[in-house]
Amino acid sequence: MVAAERALEAERKDALFEDPFAKALSGSDGLTMSDRLGEAASQFGFDGWPEFHKVWTVVRTKFIDDLISRDTAEIPQMVNLGAGVDTRPYRLDAYKQFKASYEVDTAEVNAVKTAFFSHNRATSLCPVVNVSADFCQAGMLSEKLTEAGFDSQASAVFLIEGVLDFLEEQAEPFLTEVLGPLAAPGSLAIINYAIGPQRPGTFTSTKLKQLLEGLGWQNLQISVFGDERLNYGRYKEGLAPSEDWAFATCVKGAVGPTPEAQEQ
Repeated sequence: MVAAERALEAERKDALFEDPFAKALSGSDGLTMSDRLGEAASQFGFDGWPEFHKVWTVVRTKFIDDLISRDTAEIPQMVNLGAGVDTRPYRLDAYKQFKASYEVDTAEVNAVKTAFFSHNRATSLCPVVNVSADFCQAGMLSEKLTEAGFDSQASAVFLIEGVLDFLEEQAEPFLTEVLGPLAAPGSLAIINYAIGPQRPGTFTSTKLKQLLEGLGWQNLQISVFGDERLNYGRYKEGLAPSEDWAFATCVKGAVGPTPEAQEQ
Protein backbone atom coordinates (compact mmCIF):
# COMPACT_ATOMS: atom_id res chain seq x y z
CA MET A 1 0.00 0.00 0.00
CA VAL A 2 2.70 2.47 0.98
CA ALA A 3 4.66 1.64 -2.18
CA ALA A 4 1.54 2.35 -4.26
CA GLU A 5 1.22 5.72 -2.55
CA ARG A 6 4.86 6.51 -3.31
CA ALA A 7 4.33 5.44 -6.93
CA LEU A 8 1.46 7.92 -7.31
CA GLU A 9 3.72 10.71 -6.09
CA ALA A 10 6.62 9.69 -8.32
CA GLU A 11 4.35 10.02 -11.38
CA ARG A 12 3.46 13.66 -10.62
CA LYS A 13 5.14 16.44 -12.57
CA ASP A 14 5.81 18.21 -9.26
CA ALA A 15 6.89 15.05 -7.42
CA LEU A 16 8.72 15.60 -4.15
CA PHE A 17 10.93 12.56 -4.76
CA GLU A 18 11.71 9.84 -7.28
CA ASP A 19 11.20 6.14 -6.58
CA PRO A 20 11.70 3.94 -9.66
CA PHE A 21 10.85 0.79 -7.69
CA ALA A 22 7.61 1.87 -6.05
CA LYS A 23 5.26 0.84 -8.84
CA ALA A 24 6.66 -2.69 -9.02
CA LEU A 25 6.43 -3.02 -5.23
CA SER A 26 2.80 -1.88 -5.10
CA GLY A 27 1.53 -5.06 -6.74
CA SER A 28 -2.03 -5.40 -7.94
CA ASP A 29 -3.85 -4.33 -4.78
CA GLY A 30 -1.68 -1.65 -3.15
CA LEU A 31 -3.74 1.27 -4.43
CA THR A 32 -7.01 -0.49 -3.55
CA MET A 33 -5.78 -0.89 0.03
CA SER A 34 -4.92 2.79 0.16
CA ASP A 35 -8.34 3.81 -1.14
CA ARG A 36 -10.05 1.62 1.46
CA LEU A 37 -8.03 3.26 4.22
CA GLY A 38 -9.09 6.64 2.85
CA GLU A 39 -12.72 5.67 3.30
CA ALA A 40 -12.03 5.49 7.06
CA ALA A 41 -10.44 8.96 7.18
CA SER A 42 -12.84 10.22 9.83
CA GLN A 43 -11.68 7.50 12.23
CA PHE A 44 -8.19 9.02 12.11
CA GLY A 45 -9.34 12.60 12.57
CA PHE A 46 -9.28 13.51 8.87
CA ASP A 47 -12.98 13.83 8.11
CA GLY A 48 -13.58 14.75 4.48
CA TRP A 49 -9.97 14.07 3.45
CA PRO A 50 -9.75 10.52 2.02
CA GLU A 51 -6.28 11.28 0.62
CA PHE A 52 -4.84 11.77 4.11
CA HIS A 53 -2.70 8.63 4.15
CA LYS A 54 -1.43 9.13 0.62
CA VAL A 55 -0.24 12.57 1.68
CA TRP A 56 1.20 11.25 4.95
CA THR A 57 3.28 8.70 3.04
CA VAL A 58 4.58 11.38 0.68
CA VAL A 59 5.37 13.85 3.45
CA ARG A 60 7.15 11.36 5.69
CA THR A 61 9.15 9.98 2.75
CA LYS A 62 10.29 13.46 1.74
CA PHE A 63 11.02 14.40 5.36
CA ILE A 64 13.31 11.40 5.87
CA ASP A 65 14.96 11.79 2.46
CA ASP A 66 15.79 15.42 3.21
CA LEU A 67 17.24 14.67 6.65
CA ILE A 68 19.47 11.91 5.29
CA SER A 69 20.58 14.06 2.37
CA ARG A 70 21.24 17.16 4.48
CA ASP A 71 22.44 16.07 7.93
CA THR A 72 24.56 12.94 7.54
CA ALA A 73 27.72 14.02 5.73
CA GLU A 74 29.99 13.02 8.64
CA ILE A 75 28.12 9.81 9.55
CA PRO A 76 29.58 6.59 8.13
CA GLN A 77 26.77 4.06 8.59
CA MET A 78 23.00 3.68 8.42
CA VAL A 79 20.77 1.46 10.56
CA ASN A 80 17.23 1.11 9.22
CA LEU A 81 15.04 -0.61 11.81
CA GLY A 82 11.93 -2.31 10.46
CA ALA A 83 13.26 -1.54 7.00
CA GLY A 84 10.75 -3.56 5.01
CA VAL A 85 11.63 -3.26 1.33
CA ASP A 86 13.05 0.24 1.64
CA THR A 87 14.27 1.60 -1.68
CA ARG A 88 16.45 4.43 -0.35
CA PRO A 89 19.79 2.56 -0.65
CA TYR A 90 18.99 2.19 -4.37
CA ARG A 91 17.66 5.67 -5.16
CA LEU A 92 18.98 8.28 -2.69
CA ASP A 93 22.41 9.70 -3.60
CA ALA A 94 23.29 10.43 0.05
CA TYR A 95 23.77 6.69 0.58
CA LYS A 96 26.96 6.84 -1.46
CA GLN A 97 28.73 8.22 1.63
CA PHE A 98 27.81 5.29 3.89
CA LYS A 99 30.23 2.44 4.41
CA ALA A 100 27.18 0.23 4.89
CA SER A 101 23.42 0.37 5.40
CA TYR A 102 22.21 -2.22 7.90
CA GLU A 103 18.61 -3.04 6.96
CA VAL A 104 16.95 -4.79 9.89
CA ASP A 105 13.72 -6.78 9.68
CA THR A 106 12.45 -10.35 9.95
CA ALA A 107 14.06 -13.13 7.96
CA GLU A 108 10.88 -13.48 5.88
CA VAL A 109 10.85 -9.80 4.89
CA ASN A 110 14.57 -9.82 4.14
CA ALA A 111 14.10 -12.78 1.82
CA VAL A 112 11.41 -10.90 -0.12
CA LYS A 113 13.63 -7.82 -0.30
CA THR A 114 16.63 -9.75 -1.58
CA ALA A 115 14.54 -11.47 -4.25
CA PHE A 116 12.90 -8.22 -5.36
CA PHE A 117 16.07 -6.20 -5.86
CA SER A 118 17.83 -9.15 -7.46
CA HIS A 119 14.94 -9.68 -9.89
CA ASN A 120 14.96 -5.99 -10.77
CA ARG A 121 18.75 -5.98 -11.18
CA ALA A 122 19.03 -3.05 -8.80
CA THR A 123 22.44 -1.74 -7.79
CA SER A 124 22.76 -0.28 -4.31
CA LEU A 125 24.60 3.00 -3.75
CA CYS A 126 26.42 1.54 -0.73
CA PRO A 127 26.82 -1.98 0.64
CA VAL A 128 23.45 -3.20 1.93
CA VAL A 129 23.62 -5.64 4.84
CA ASN A 130 20.33 -7.36 5.62
CA VAL A 131 20.04 -8.20 9.32
CA SER A 132 17.32 -10.52 10.61
CA ALA A 133 16.23 -9.94 14.20
CA ASP A 134 13.22 -10.07 16.50
CA PHE A 135 12.86 -6.64 18.13
CA CYS A 136 10.92 -8.17 21.03
CA GLN A 137 13.79 -10.42 22.13
CA ALA A 138 16.08 -8.46 24.42
CA GLY A 139 19.67 -8.34 23.22
CA MET A 140 19.07 -9.99 19.86
CA LEU A 141 19.27 -6.77 17.86
CA SER A 142 22.60 -5.75 19.40
CA GLU A 143 23.99 -9.22 18.83
CA LYS A 144 22.86 -9.48 15.20
CA LEU A 145 24.06 -5.99 14.29
CA THR A 146 27.48 -6.67 15.79
CA GLU A 147 27.72 -9.98 13.94
CA ALA A 148 26.85 -8.18 10.70
CA GLY A 149 29.74 -5.73 11.11
CA PHE A 150 28.04 -2.71 12.66
CA ASP A 151 30.53 -0.51 14.54
CA SER A 152 29.06 0.79 17.79
CA GLN A 153 32.10 3.06 18.23
CA ALA A 154 31.24 5.00 15.07
CA SER A 155 28.28 7.31 14.61
CA ALA A 156 25.25 6.10 12.69
CA VAL A 157 21.88 7.19 11.40
CA PHE A 158 19.15 5.28 13.23
CA LEU A 159 15.93 5.32 11.21
CA ILE A 160 12.83 4.06 13.02
CA GLU A 161 9.86 4.40 10.67
CA GLY A 162 6.50 2.71 11.15
CA VAL A 163 7.76 0.36 13.88
CA LEU A 164 6.88 1.47 17.40
CA ASP A 165 3.11 1.04 17.17
CA PHE A 166 3.56 -2.61 16.30
CA LEU A 167 5.90 -3.31 19.21
CA GLU A 168 3.33 -2.21 21.82
CA GLU A 169 4.75 -2.96 25.33
CA GLN A 170 8.18 -3.69 23.83
CA ALA A 171 8.48 -0.26 22.23
CA GLU A 172 10.29 1.39 25.14
CA PRO A 173 12.75 -1.50 25.76
CA PHE A 174 13.43 -1.53 22.02
CA LEU A 175 14.28 2.18 21.95
CA THR A 176 16.46 1.79 25.04
CA GLU A 177 18.46 -1.01 23.41
CA VAL A 178 18.79 0.67 20.03
CA LEU A 179 19.57 4.19 21.19
CA GLY A 180 21.63 3.30 24.26
CA PRO A 181 25.16 1.83 24.03
CA LEU A 182 24.72 0.96 20.34
CA ALA A 183 24.60 4.65 19.43
CA ALA A 184 27.93 6.48 19.42
CA PRO A 185 28.24 10.25 19.93
CA GLY A 186 27.31 12.18 16.80
CA SER A 187 24.65 9.68 15.77
CA LEU A 188 21.36 10.93 14.33
CA ALA A 189 18.02 9.39 15.27
CA ILE A 190 14.92 9.79 13.08
CA ILE A 191 11.95 8.37 14.94
CA ASN A 192 8.42 8.08 13.55
CA TYR A 193 5.96 7.61 16.40
CA ALA A 194 2.34 8.05 17.47
CA ILE A 195 1.54 10.59 20.16
CA GLY A 196 -1.95 9.48 21.16
CA PRO A 197 -4.49 8.40 22.22
CA GLN A 198 -2.27 6.63 24.68
CA ARG A 199 -1.88 2.89 24.19
CA PRO A 200 1.11 0.52 24.17
CA GLY A 201 3.60 1.71 21.56
CA THR A 202 2.63 5.38 21.74
CA PHE A 203 4.49 8.18 23.49
CA THR A 204 3.68 11.65 24.68
CA SER A 205 6.26 14.21 23.63
CA THR A 206 7.29 14.61 27.27
CA LYS A 207 7.73 10.89 27.81
CA LEU A 208 9.79 10.47 24.65
CA LYS A 209 11.92 13.50 25.54
CA GLN A 210 12.68 12.06 29.00
CA LEU A 211 13.60 8.68 27.53
CA LEU A 212 15.91 10.13 24.89
CA GLU A 213 17.60 12.61 27.21
CA GLY A 214 18.18 9.81 29.70
CA LEU A 215 20.06 7.96 26.96
CA GLY A 216 22.23 10.98 26.17
CA TRP A 217 20.40 12.41 23.15
CA GLN A 218 20.26 16.16 22.54
CA ASN A 219 18.75 18.79 20.24
CA LEU A 220 15.38 17.05 20.20
CA GLN A 221 12.90 18.37 17.65
CA ILE A 222 9.29 17.18 17.47
CA SER A 223 7.37 17.60 14.22
CA VAL A 224 3.72 16.69 13.65
CA PHE A 225 1.85 16.04 10.41
CA GLY A 226 0.83 19.37 8.93
CA ASP A 227 3.27 21.65 10.77
CA GLU A 228 6.00 23.65 8.99
CA ARG A 229 8.41 20.70 8.78
CA LEU A 230 5.87 17.98 7.90
CA ASN A 231 3.81 19.70 5.25
CA TYR A 232 5.59 20.47 1.94
CA GLY A 233 2.47 22.24 0.72
CA ARG A 234 0.49 19.00 0.57
CA TYR A 235 -1.45 19.14 3.85
CA LYS A 236 -5.14 19.96 3.55
CA GLU A 237 -5.63 23.71 3.71
CA GLY A 238 -7.50 24.90 6.77
CA LEU A 239 -6.99 21.65 8.70
CA ALA A 240 -5.10 21.88 11.98
CA PRO A 241 -1.89 19.83 12.22
CA SER A 242 -2.49 16.32 13.52
CA GLU A 243 -0.83 15.70 16.88
CA ASP A 244 -1.19 11.93 16.43
CA TRP A 245 1.29 11.54 13.52
CA ALA A 246 4.77 12.64 14.44
CA PHE A 247 8.54 12.48 14.10
CA ALA A 248 11.29 13.12 16.60
CA THR A 249 14.84 13.90 15.51
CA CYS A 250 17.84 14.19 17.82
CA VAL A 251 21.63 13.85 17.99
CA LYS A 252 23.62 11.70 20.42
CA GLY A 253 25.69 13.89 22.71
CA ALA A 254 29.43 13.67 23.17
CA VAL A 255 29.08 12.93 26.87
CA GLY A 256 26.83 10.66 28.88
CA PRO A 257 23.40 11.62 30.23
CA THR A 258 23.18 13.82 33.29
CA PRO A 259 22.26 12.30 36.67
CA GLU A 260 19.02 14.31 36.52
CA ALA A 261 18.09 12.72 33.18
CA GLN A 262 18.96 9.26 34.46
CA GLU A 263 16.68 9.76 37.45
CA GLN A 264 13.79 10.62 35.13
